[in-house]
Order: sequence, then C-alpha cells, then structure tokens
Amino acid sequence: MRKDKYKLNKIIQQTEFKLFLFLGYVASLAYTWVTGHRLLPVLFTHLFFVIFFSAIYFGPKFLLFFFAPMLAVIQPFQNYFSKRYLRAFKQNELAEVVIVLGKSNWFKLESWIKHNYLKSELESLVHSIKADGKDFSFYPDANLVDVEKIMIDKNVKEVYFLGHGSSHTFQLSPDEILYYCDFNDPKYSKEYVHQVHCGTWHGKSLIDYVVPEKNKTKCFIFRKPINSFDIQKEFKKRERAALVR
Repeated sequence: MRKDKYKLNKIIQQTEFKLFLFLGYVASLAYTWVTGHRLLPVLFTHLFFVIFFSAIYFGPKFLLFFFAPMLAVIQPFQNYFSKRYLRAFKQNELAEVVIVLGKSNWFKLESWIKHNYLKSELESLVHSIKADGKDFSFYPDANLVDVEKIMIDKNVKEVYFLGHGSSHTFQLSPDEILYYCDFNDPKYSKEYVHQVHCGTWHGKSLIDYVVPEKNKTKCFIFRKPINSFDIQKEFKKRERAALVR
C-alpha cells in the first residue's frame, strides 16, 4: 500500500501542471457532452478553454489578434492625430536630442494592428525633454542613411528610438531593420541612448555599444515586452526628476 502511494506521488511530481489543466479541459468537454447531449454547450466550453489557454501561451500576441478588427479601425486615426501633433515641432533636423520614430507601411498587415507609438506617448516624451530644457527634433521617416548621420554627428548628444524592436534591433519600418551592432565603433558615441521599445534578455543593446559606463543606468531600456503604460510611466518619472533638479 505504501509502495503504491509512493509511486502515485512520484507520478504526480513528474507530471506537468499544464497536463493536468489539459486533462481537466478534456474532462469538461466529455462531461458537458454526456450530461447535455447537445453540441452547442460543448462548443462553448471548447471556445472558453481555447481563449483561456491562448491568453496564457501567447499573451500579448493573442490579445493583439483578438482585438485586431477594432485596432484596424483605430490605427489610421491614431496615426493621423500623432502626425498632426508632430507638426508643432522641428523635424528631420539635427539637434541636441533626436527622436527616431518607427514608421508604418499601410500595405503591410502589421501597420494596421500594431501602433509604433501613440499621441499620448509623444506628449509624455515632449514634456520630459522640455522639463530638461533640451533642444530636440523628430525624425518620423528616418532610413538607415539618416540614422548613420544622426549617430556620427557629435552635436547630437542624446537619441531616442521609439517604435518596435528588440534589445539588438530597431524596426525603422516593417521593411527596414536597424541592427545596433552596426554602431559598435567609438565614432558613434553618445551621452545617452533610449531604446523605447520591447527588449529581450539576449543581445547587446545600442546603449552597450555607444554610451559611456557612467550614463548607462540613466538610459531608457526594458529587456522585456513593454506597453504604452510602461512607456508613459517612465517618461513621467523622468519629467518629475527633471523638474526637481
């Protein structure tokens, strides 16, 4: 008896918790079918578990496609208001602070369901830079050549990359990827670089390549997926810090 109990405990310890959830899911379908003898309740039960497990396994990507029809309607309007907001500021000119923005390609699905930035994020960023009293310029349509000019110019002290990316890359557009390792050279040194996009635990960042050690902790970088809430929270924190200096 004790031996059988030991074997059972060992089996339970070796079995993935996810397997128990899956078996519970199958049992729920079987129970619904046996007790109700109707297909519709089984389909609803199945749909519930599909949504539940998809949210666990795929997280933000699942939510992205779940709300895709709504986002496809909102995105063009959000893009219009963001571009309109940017008209009030200097664009495509070298300045002490340069903000490189990811751009959309409306012939690509991604541009319809994933925003590069929100107007509210731009507002928070502008407030934080103004609180620091720095001159700035936006690059809303930058290409690789533009970024090269920005990075090599010594009058540009601080660079923001706002859009989509990873710790090692930035998406200038759905068709053009910037690799941060291309700037692994002292001639591209900057006082600060801010990677305002998702990150990963692996891969060297642009901060690692071009920012002096003493300034690295003051740069914006998240080595994980982030959202608009994370971005605006960080910008507002920087604004408050600048105002009390």
